[in-house]
Amino acid sequence: MLKNKVLKILLSNKEHVSGQAISDNLGVSRTAVWKAISSLKKDGYNIESVNNRGYLLLEKTDILNQVEIEQNIHSYKLLEPPVIIYMDEVDSTNTYAKSIADNLNKDFLVVSDMQTFGKGRLGRIWDSPSSTGIFMSLCIKPDIAIEKASMITLVMALSLCDAIEELYSLHPTIKWPNDIVINSKKISGILTEMSSDMDGIKYIISGVGINVNNKEFPADIKDMASSLFLETDIIMHRAKLIASVISHFYNNFNIFLKTEDMTDLKEKYEKHLANIGKEVKILDPKGEYQAVALGIDENGALIVNSTGKIKRIISGEVSVRGLYGYV
Repeated sequence: MLKNKVLKILLSNKEHVSGQAISDNLGVSRTAVWKAISSLKKDGYNIESVNNRGYLLLEKTDILNQVEIEQNIHSYKLLEPPVIIYMDEVDSTNTYAKSIADNLNKDFLVVSDMQTFGKGRLGRIWDSPSSTGIFMSLCIKPDIAIEKASMITLVMALSLCDAIEELYSLHPTIKWPNDIVINSKKISGILTEMSSDMDGIKYIISGVGINVNNKEFPADIKDMASSLFLETDIIMHRAKLIASVISHFYNNFNIFLKTEDMTDLKEKYEKHLANIGKEVKILDPKGEYQAVALGIDENGALIVNSTGKIKRIISGEVSVRGLYGYV
């Protein structure tokens, strides 16, 4: 699309670029360039037009599209960045990623400005309004054992914390295994799904929802959910946060691959673990019980002390006292 090509040129230049230079670069007419600039302005870009000087992209606004995501990821200089697939709207990024995963041989990242049927863990719905949050699914095809796949959730959770620390100077915590929490409220959630066959893992999809620039929440969740904006008063460019998360994910994932477990990430993960040292409520199929969380083991299981007995929690729902209204 010509508009995207013009946007790439504007994003990569800090000085005015003449319409003729853009025209020559792209092999199109000056009229076509003007139409592309007009379309970008309608999208919300603040572009200055000066006679005899050309066009200059002024202050950045939070506009999410394929070019913004690609340019921001490129700035991290990943050796093998994922293929970016952007849509303005989709039912669920995880569902869409699964529908194309068998046809793509490379890692890919599906991003949408909004979801009409966003999915959360345990069948819950993730509220996904447009122009506020990040809704993305990263598909990877690692050569690891099937039983290792669940740890990708922990790697992604740690990467979200790393990105938030980098861009906001906050210290988020992780409610094991898949929630990111700030000031006792949920900021982000992760849904990891896997497909396998007799030969092993075909693909792993890690779906992420982040409340970024939300200014309010429905009454039924406002006491449990928050956004990065509400916690910091910072309007963040979502493409920048996406790029940071992906960069940190591959850094952490490469560490994970050395041992194919959490051995080398365990200490760092536990520094973010909201559960650690806290009373937790385990919703076990055999019956609910309380315990004190001690940390995680090298396989990502939550280790708890229940009336003197050490137990490994590998799945299910774990409530933490002081979070989400559990008192």
